[in-house]
Amino acid sequence: MAPQSSQLNRVRATVDALLRAARAGDSTDFDRLISDRDPTFPDRARLLYDNLSTLPFTTLQMRVDPAHFGLSEARRRLLGPDAWVQRGIVVWRLPGDAVEVEHVVWLTFLEAAGDVKVAGTIDEPAGNVRGQQPSWWLGPFIGREWNEVTVLAGLGQSLDRWVQLAAAAVANVRQELPDGLGGSWNGHVVLEAPATVRDFEAILSKPAGSYGSIAAVTHRAGTTGDAIRIVVNPRAAQLPERDLQAVIEHEIVHVATGSPNSPAPTWAEEGLAEWVSMRVRPDQRSEGTDELLARVRDDGPPRSFPPDQRFGAAARDLEQAYAEAWLACRFIADQHSESQLGLFYAELAGGSTLDEASQSILHLSEAALTAEWRAYLARLARY
Repeated sequence: MAPQSSQLNRVRATVDALLRAARAGDSTDFDRLISDRDPTFPDRARLLYDNLSTLPFTTLQMRVDPAHFGLSEARRRLLGPDAWVQRGIVVWRLPGDAVEVEHVVWLTFLEAAGDVKVAGTIDEPAGNVRGQQPSWWLGPFIGREWNEVTVLAGLGQSLDRWVQLAAAAVANVRQELPDGLGGSWNGHVVLEAPATVRDFEAILSKPAGSYGSIAAVTHRAGTTGDAIRIVVNPRAAQLPERDLQAVIEHEIVHVATGSPNSPAPTWAEEGLAEWVSMRVRPDQRSEGTDELLARVRDDGPPRSFPPDQRFGAAARDLEQAYAEAWLACRFIADQHSESQLGLFYAELAGGSTLDEASQSILHLSEAALTAEWRAYLARLARY
């Protein structure tokens, strides 16, 4: 059922005033719109106020849908019969985002002395499937914009460290990315470094425990999915500086090439990102390379380039799949040229099949390209 028009207008006015107060740093006006009927909620509201008042948003709005929903019995006993839940669409943007990002959140309201107040953020309709969550909705965050880099860092994360690493990575990727790639990239990167693995997975809308071993992900952020951001697993902060730098460079290649929106095969996307990050440190090899070459010595080279499913977070031998992808791109650069690698990838990203891209740029059929790559792996495995 839908609330009366006058109530909906008051709900929207409350939400608008709440966001205005936070952005203006007016805690008195903000607190006036918060209910303390749930004694735990003012602390939660203060967390949101701190985030909303300090993070470097360039856009921050919220649309509230007309439909409203009831509460669980326990929450109704706590908040009273005049409380209800509505869906909000948060529209927000950070410096470096190509477009605005939208996320769904749920707000609990109640009427007190004729005023509509916000009373909670934990109630959702039964059966709701939760999507991506805004990072700043999950816990305390601080943020900074510095040159081409915008970073949001959760509790316990070093904002200075992430900013410095990301800025250096942007410069390295610009230098090493093959000519012809990254033409639509505005040169900016948005990186989110949450406090916990649980928050990392919530930002990505992944099941708990499913991405714990993934160091970082470049993804399409929000429900519209047109902004591309990097989200870092907090466990990655424990990596040596050199390895962590390589992780960020890898992800920035995905940003620069728009790979989350690309039809290119995953091995080409991941292989190019590995190739660029390894170019920055030529003595380093993709993880899984030793195991891959040992397998080639024992069983011969793979019969084909790795299929997309081998790059899933739960895939077996994931590191070997990345090593195969890296060596595929290194093979093209070594045996043909770096510029041809860039052109080859651009063809795949433009929608060409592997055979079409190979014929057009390398003057080889897919079968011949695969045969040359297999021979390349066999030669590497002998040393």
